[in-house]
Amino acid sequence: MSKKIKPLNPFFTGRTTIPDEYFCDREAETKELIKKLTNGSNVVLKSPRRIGKSSLIEHLFCQPEIRDNYNTLYVDIFGTKTMEEFVKEFQNALLEAPFAKTERGRSEVRNMLKDLYFQINFSEFSGLPNSVRVGVSPSQGVTMTLSAIFGFLEKTERPNIIVFDEFQKIKEYSEDAAAIIRSHVQRMTNANFIFSGSSRHLLNQMFEYPNEPFYRSASSMNLDIIPLESYSSFCERLFSEYGRGIEADAVNLVYCLFSGNTYDMQETMKETFTEVPEGSTVVKQDILNAIDNLLDSRDQEFRGMLDKVESAKARKVIACIAREGIATRLTSADKLKSYKLDNASSVQNAIKVLSGESLNFVKKVGKASYSLNNRFFEYWHSRRDGYLEEKIENAADRFNWERSLEKE
Repeated sequence: MSKKIKPLNPFFTGRTTIPDEYFCDREAETKELIKKLTNGSNVVLKSPRRIGKSSLIEHLFCQPEIRDNYNTLYVDIFGTKTMEEFVKEFQNALLEAPFAKTERGRSEVRNMLKDLYFQINFSEFSGLPNSVRVGVSPSQGVTMTLSAIFGFLEKTERPNIIVFDEFQKIKEYSEDAAAIIRSHVQRMTNANFIFSGSSRHLLNQMFEYPNEPFYRSASSMNLDIIPLESYSSFCERLFSEYGRGIEADAVNLVYCLFSGNTYDMQETMKETFTEVPEGSTVVKQDILNAIDNLLDSRDQEFRGMLDKVESAKARKVIACIAREGIATRLTSADKLKSYKLDNASSVQNAIKVLSGESLNFVKKVGKASYSLNNRFFEYWHSRRDGYLEEKIENAADRFNWERSLEKE
């Protein structure tokens, strides 16, 4: 048996298949998903964005109980706006699924989609095809295409596990998308589904309201942040395996600064690992140096994000929320005066625009509080305006407050 090659950096980021030894915790969640799916249940998986939902699903797909017995299909519909775009992503996911990579599987899938058009992208280095995208043929309707896809999956030799990620997006389609999709899903006998998403409110509405097509069609499962103790042990183990150490205070700082957000913590640890040589022990200052490096590397990106906000009033609201971290009573007289905001109506309009799909700068925390979606952007804004150090000092208090608001 060949020896496994250790990665140069053990902290993985992005949607990728992470080897078990570099995957943090989620043992209970993985077992629960396997139990539900192998017993024939569909699952609605709810969690905030960027705390490891997609990585958990990739991890699930690699478990022998799933890998050896099911076809797996991951459909990310976050960027879709219409039913037609949903179908395109479904088709593309089908072509990229593991079972479609074999010669036989590819042939069967393409034959099923023969009435669709294909766009083949070729590598500039090898001249060989490296990706295939498909679209709905003008002669075919959406419903007919969905019937073909679900019909194909119903006849596969192995049963299927199909993930629709950010499933709440279908609420934004103009068509009666939920009813159409539900009509296909309920007829499937050869597939189980994971409907995952980051909007608990919308997913609760879709699966718990009696007048909704998906009412009580899936078992509910909430994904919370990884406990500090688990993440701390994980980091200590990985640094130790690579001849380094890390102080508990350093891990605690990362955890509080990013409120347990797995992606941001991993990105910070990845940069820290790169900068700290073998034989050294990571301290809090190394974490702050890594964050500085990451903010420097994303300076142009964040400037570009801010440039997209054309309204001066909306920029002032961003500055207010960035300064506050968690902004409450935004329309109160003292906040309007302190941040030179125009009036209550303009602030409310700005929040609506900044929370919209096109910008997606702001998220609601609790009942009437707001924060910026991107914590790195918040820290970049804070560093630019000279109060990042204060935020670092108050990170633990901010984290505890945010957790209490989320429970409201």
